[in-house]
Amino acid sequence: MYVCICNALKCSQFREAAQGGAQDVTSAFKACGAKPRCGRCFEEAASLIEQSLAPMEPMPHAIAAE
Repeated sequence: MYVCICNALKCSQFREAAQGGAQDVTSAFKACGAKPRCGRCFEEAASLIEQSLAPMEPMPHAIAAE
């Protein structure tokens, strides 16, 4: 899905930027080789970055049936 229409950036690109070290929207745009324009995408982009940077919760251990 497109997040930034001005630069045709998709959610996957923001996730990849975060996984590559981008800590905020500005650095994510830079990692994508783009510059922010209108700003309407900032909230969604920030949310995607935050989700990508959040530590994954450990999965509960399976309990064997008796």
